[in-house]
Amino acid sequence: MRRLFALALCLFWLALLQSAEIRDDALWLEIYLADGAQLNLNAVDTQLPVFTITEQTSPISRQVQGHLKISFMNWDKLPFWGLLNRIEPLTSAMDDGDYAMRQSFVWQDDALVLKREKLVFEPQSFHSQTSALDYAQQTGVPAQQVHAIPMLNATVKVVAGDKDYYFETPLHIQSQQEIRIGEQRLSFGGEFIIKAMGEKLLITHLISLEDYIAGVIQNEIGSGAPLEALKAQAVTARTHAVSQLLYNRHRGDGYDLCNSVHCQVYKGRYLSNANIVRAVEETAKEVLITEHRIADATYHSSCGGKTDSSANIWKSTPLEHLMGVTCLDEAEKYDLSTEQGVRRWIDVVINDPQASSWERANLGWKRDVSRSRLAQNLGLKSVSKIEILKRGHSGRIILMRITGNKTVTLDSEYRIRQAFGGLPSSLFYIAKSGSTITLKGKGAGHGVGMCQTGTLRLAREDWTYDAILEKYYPGTTLYKDWVNP
Repeated sequence: MRRLFALALCLFWLALLQSAEIRDDALWLEIYLADGAQLNLNAVDTQLPVFTITEQTSPISRQVQGHLKISFMNWDKLPFWGLLNRIEPLTSAMDDGDYAMRQSFVWQDDALVLKREKLVFEPQSFHSQTSALDYAQQTGVPAQQVHAIPMLNATVKVVAGDKDYYFETPLHIQSQQEIRIGEQRLSFGGEFIIKAMGEKLLITHLISLEDYIAGVIQNEIGSGAPLEALKAQAVTARTHAVSQLLYNRHRGDGYDLCNSVHCQVYKGRYLSNANIVRAVEETAKEVLITEHRIADATYHSSCGGKTDSSANIWKSTPLEHLMGVTCLDEAEKYDLSTEQGVRRWIDVVINDPQASSWERANLGWKRDVSRSRLAQNLGLKSVSKIEILKRGHSGRIILMRITGNKTVTLDSEYRIRQAFGGLPSSLFYIAKSGSTITLKGKGAGHGVGMCQTGTLRLAREDWTYDAILEKYYPGTTLYKDWVNP
């Protein structure tokens, strides 16, 4: 019986975890939308939606009409968790054993390649994550080897209107209308995949990379941005997406990319307009590469004058295209790695009459935090001393020591921002230190890569998108021929 289960599992993973696919030389991805014990798919308007539901592992397909309620029929009887023993290269031989298959991304010969691997599991399987973790602890198996196993033939009940239907996951669902998932206010149309992952049903949006980018850029730089700024954002978002795929962070989760800031904010056609569509179309497939590799095209809201190096901010290997550049010409004469330079620069008032309200807010800000709140945020009883030990190229504090009943060292700009209650950036100085600490600063975000407020300003000054990208990622090249069919 166990051998039969393993073989079925193998075939299922081959179909399921190969989320990405190539259609007509275009990369298609599964983007996370929601999960839960029950999924509700509702129409946006009063017209009842029509869905085509197809079982991916069989020829069964049915067209149904009405709002959908999808729930497990046999989740409590299926093993959902297993212990990963090892990972091996996939060969053409399909030998017996408790193993599965997965797909991951690699960059090879100037192209994105889909790599298939064999996952060899221990023969035991478990109905819950807790029982799997308990077994792992008892047998000395590391907890990170416990994995959710998508199940073949997990039966779901689909209620459409007053009719019940039964299908076996995974399901491909096609909708010509925009739909909402549960209580979400966002709507999506086209193709969806539903899978059994762990003790939940997972729904993903199956779309082309270009359509994904068209659902990202307006949420990152604004739907009203100038065309050249949108085009620069499209290239950086596309490059960043490919970079995220190469990290393979979600390959065990049943999807390729999430829809939050962990990957990039994706909201479908929300706030879409003709300029956004044009920006994606006019930069179609373009990514940034450097030395025959995909570039790290990270970006942020506002540098505050100068961008920083990735090595400073994330203690990583220095990258030639992320060493930091001057964004505002007025900042060039200030050495922002020094306290004196930072104080003088932050006190400079920058006027940009064409800037939006959120852009102007990042050109100079002030925050107050009580000394007791700072202590509480750091797990201290009190704060007696605050020392700024090191700043990066952009002036962002990257090393700080705070002393109270004990000493806490903060060694990243993000930790520093969080310690002071979620600051826009760590480019600040202490203007007043008493029971209330007053901070004056500039910028928003980590400060590495493309500055979005700078991009908007340059686009308003008639810079082209390729010139903007060259400024923020010097030495990189625009490249299209990276999809390996």
